[in-house]
Amino acid sequence: RARELSMWMTDRRYMYLSPGDVAYRLELISKVQGPESAVNYWKGLSIQVKNSHCYGSLLKCYAEAKSVDEAEKLLAEMQDLGMMRSYPYNVMMKLYWETGQVERVHAMYRTMEESGIKPDVFSINILLTVLAAAGNFDGIEEIIKKVDPKIVNWHSHAIVARAFMEAGQQGKALRAIQESEKQIGRKDERVAYGFLLSMFADLGMSSEADRVWNVYKSKVPACNSMYMCRITALLKMNDIDGAEKAFGEWESRYVHHDIHLTNLLLNAYCAKGLMEKAEALLDEAIAKGRTPHRSTWYSLASGFFQDGQVSKAVDMTRKALACASSRWEPDLTNVLMSLEHFMEQKNVEAAEEMASLLRNLVPLTRDVYHILLQTYVHAGQPVSDLLDRMKKDGFEADEETDKIIAGICQ
Repeated sequence: RARELSMWMTDRRYMYLSPGDVAYRLELISKVQGPESAVNYWKGLSIQVKNSHCYGSLLKCYAEAKSVDEAEKLLAEMQDLGMMRSYPYNVMMKLYWETGQVERVHAMYRTMEESGIKPDVFSINILLTVLAAAGNFDGIEEIIKKVDPKIVNWHSHAIVARAFMEAGQQGKALRAIQESEKQIGRKDERVAYGFLLSMFADLGMSSEADRVWNVYKSKVPACNSMYMCRITALLKMNDIDGAEKAFGEWESRYVHHDIHLTNLLLNAYCAKGLMEKAEALLDEAIAKGRTPHRSTWYSLASGFFQDGQVSKAVDMTRKALACASSRWEPDLTNVLMSLEHFMEQKNVEAAEEMASLLRNLVPLTRDVYHILLQTYVHAGQPVSDLLDRMKKDGFEADEETDKIIAGICQ
């Protein structure tokens, strides 16, 4: 829509096409029609509008398409034209990182420094990300000490904190978290405080997590995504009571409810075998007009299977498959356990119904077919049609199949 409006206005001379407009349009064309269309559009432009911003946008198009060779050619052209600043270096560093060329990330950063171009926060954050992935903690600390403190932001320290946390260096992680909090600006508050909540939960520092939550709420009205962060953090620390309190607070404040928040608490109940609470939570949500998600039913199914309530688990599995879209690829554990239940009951009709629901989402597997075969055999039903369907789906009979047909597989 944005691209169409832009084209319509300039094609009819309602708007002068500035270099900034060209840069914006290049990125729109690349996203909608692909990089080749953006290049063709670029070729038809006059030299007057091809400034550094436009070149930068085309470079970004190549980078997003992972076209390393084309990006490097354009970068060389920009160097010849004297258009180099931190942005093209950042784009190339990110491209090299995403294509697994780590050494070239470092080489590009060195070239930028040698050319007298000061790195910006994006340059630093890309470099820190690369160093963190390599576990190069000396390099990380060197960069943090060397760089102008005014350049780095909360995310820079967050990258460092996560790296130290994953390496088990909790003391250094904590110091980086504290530095990160000092750098939080107004536009970053939601994401940044969400990060802090997660990190303090990982450290098991419940009092600090509580403090961060209260600081956040004092600055910005809490939204659904932040309540998800809050509840997730509490559950990480096994604080079910706290999670229930946060969930109740969220419910009391919001008209537009999100079933994903309900799922967070429901999943926790199921994991701990608190199935009565899980059922009550879902019943309450439905009573308030909310529609359960496929994952809601599937989580309940897993909980009921673990709790030994097989009939309820099978019913929940069926509901999950029935309300799912074709884009969902479920873990088959609940399906296979449901089919085994039908096999024990010799219920061919129910087994076929579930297999049909599953087929609407993903191709049937050999394991699914084998349990169907066992159901047919146990029920004394002919299996020739089922074997034909199995063959059409690419599964030739194997030794296990033959055993099932012979009725000797337990």
